Amino acid sequence: MKTLITNLNGHCLFNASRKTQTEGLIILHEGKYRKTDLEDFLKGGDIKIETEDPYEACRRIEEIIKGTKKHGRVFVAYNGRNLGPLLNFVANKVGVDGIFTCYNDKVVRLPLLKLDISGTKLKILNILYLKDLTARELGEEVKISRAMVYKHLKGLMELGLVKKSDSLEKYSITNAGKLSIS
Repeated sequence: MKTLITNLNGHCLFNASRKTQTEGLIILHEGKYRKTDLEDFLKGGDIKIETEDPYEACRRIEEIIKGTKKHGRVFVAYNGRNLGPLLNFVANKVGVDGIFTCYNDKVVRLPLLKLDISGTKLKILNILYLKDLTARELGEEVKISRAMVYKHLKGLMELGLVKKSDSLEKYSITNAGKLSIS
């Protein structure tokens, strides 16, 4: 079964469902929602994401995508409003069969993006999620040399996932870093 998970509505929703030729439809929304005629023809329904916390919203979207993947192929179509950017981020993070957006009522397929984080960098992010540490402390925790710690930290800082405090020489995870491991 092919399922479309989306926050689209109107013409964009109709066009995305035609383009992906899905049998299932899951519409994600944050508040009041008006059912569409399209839902009468496709299996699925609507799911309200009831949180103000973007990390919790991402966690919930990830659960929905992973649960849907158990039943077949998953496509995501989003717009730039409300849940759309989070839906796009999570779809890229967990991997889906296709990601689409709507531009001027035209459905555009986007390339899948992959955040290339090595196992060691992922360990560093998970440790920094718990507490801020110096490079020396990180090296001891991850069991790598300080030179390698600095190399990994430089890459993580370039991605905007880690930042260095001004005064204490400690490193901390950014909000983007938290999202990348959530």
